[in-house]
Amino acid sequence: MSTYYPENPSHPPPFPASDLPAQVQTIQRNNIVKSRKTPVNLAECPLFEMVQYSCNPPEKGAVTGRIECESIVRLFRRCAGGLTVETTAWDRLGDKGKAEKQNKNEDKSKQ
Repeated sequence: MSTYYPENPSHPPPFPASDLPAQVQTIQRNNIVKSRKTPVNLAECPLFEMVQYSCNPPEKGAVTGRIECESIVRLFRRCAGGLTVETTAWDRLGDKGKAEKQNKNEDKSKQ
C-alpha cells in the first residue's frame, strides 16, 4: 500500500500520539509512503532521554537582563535498522493504553 501527500510532501499530516505505533510501520521517500518490510514494535525498542532547554519562554514573560531557562524532557525509542522515533507523548499515554494500541495494530498487520 502506498500513499501520496501532495499538500506538503516533506511532512505527513498530524496524527494523535496513540497512532504512533501504526505510523512507524511506514516509510516515506520521494512523496510516496510504503509499508516497512519488517514490523516495528515500539514497546520493545530501547528508551532514551534527552533534555532540551527553553530560555525565556514567551508564556513566562521575559524579565529584562535576566535569562531563565526551563528543561524540556524528550523521550526517544531507538529501534533496529536505525529507526529513531520521538515518543514523548506516546510514552506518557501510559503502559495500558500503549499495550492496547500496539495489540490492535499487530492484529491489523496480520490481516
